[in-house]
Amino acid sequence: MGRLCCYHSPMSRPNHALISARALQHNLARVRALMPGSRIMAAIKANAYGHGAKQCAAVLAAAGVDGFAVASIEEAEEIHGLGLRPSCTVLAGAFSGEELALASAHGHRLVIHNQEQLYWIQNMDSSSSLEIFLKVDSGMHRLGFSPAELPGVFNQLNATRNISLRILGLLSHLARSDTPEDPYNTYQIEIFQKAVREFGHCTLGEHSLPNSGAILSMPQSKTSWIRPGLMLYGLSPFVSETGRALGLLPVLTWQSQIVSVRELPSGSWLGYGAAWQAREASRVGIIACGYGDGYDRRLGNGAPIVVNGQHSRTLGRISMDLCFADLTHSDARYGDSVLLMGGKELPLEEIAISLDTIPYEIGTRIASRVPRITIP
Repeated sequence: MGRLCCYHSPMSRPNHALISARALQHNLARVRALMPGSRIMAAIKANAYGHGAKQCAAVLAAAGVDGFAVASIEEAEEIHGLGLRPSCTVLAGAFSGEELALASAHGHRLVIHNQEQLYWIQNMDSSSSLEIFLKVDSGMHRLGFSPAELPGVFNQLNATRNISLRILGLLSHLARSDTPEDPYNTYQIEIFQKAVREFGHCTLGEHSLPNSGAILSMPQSKTSWIRPGLMLYGLSPFVSETGRALGLLPVLTWQSQIVSVRELPSGSWLGYGAAWQAREASRVGIIACGYGDGYDRRLGNGAPIVVNGQHSRTLGRISMDLCFADLTHSDARYGDSVLLMGGKELPLEEIAISLDTIPYEIGTRIASRVPRITIP
């Protein structure tokens, strides 16, 4: 078997994230199997959890996803520019009246969750049309109207005659879906379902509640629209289970390359702060990746990596643009591929555990200067 090469353009820095279209399609099919009949609003906010919003949106649209969930009008506009069929739902809604006009012009759906947004709707231009979800605070206490506020909200919307307004349905968010056995999930689901029973007739009945954790473990939370996020990218929302154990495939593989090899005598110090010392004659590989790329500085001095198919570790401190690999017991050389994280061998869940954080954060930290490259 020949040596592995880093996948990159001849003119680019050898540092990129490969995005598997096959894995993304597989995970979308898993969502459909778990909640058949529901429409799927794929969460691609925060650059698709670091996986590349444009790349993932194109794959998901081709696979027939029904819509996208984003965090802001800016993110919705980025996807709108791709000319894809599914429309975006802006989960935080508008931050100004001008954003409502943009949503109307480009067909973005908005989640409405406060009185300011209602005021802006009432003052829109008479030629405008808008599709909205109303967010119900079912217990997370972050955004949304309390159930007690809903009668007044519907009265205000019903009095809005100046625009064409479609109230699609109620929407809420589960606070503890990563711990499915927690009774607070049942409490929130019951609060939401009660709101649907009381006020669903005031909408078009297109309600939305389940996120990844609920899709995977709470069939009773099923609604017309479901909003998978982390699971689409092959990652588990549960600390005790990996994505692979849940039947998911990892979408992202972050790779770089050995760009220099140094032979160090025993006793040599390495890198910033002389944070590592060779206890024997050592070979050290320099990798084209650093914390400026989103590779966490805490991953220095011992984080697992794979160099040309062989397991290795980082040495010394992570620099802004470079880091070190232990090649002492390896035949690796200049130009060899380095797996930093992702894929089957170094799942993001494991990296997250080692840093005492969650895989959501690991993915979103990967900087925009790291190209996302879609592969079949």
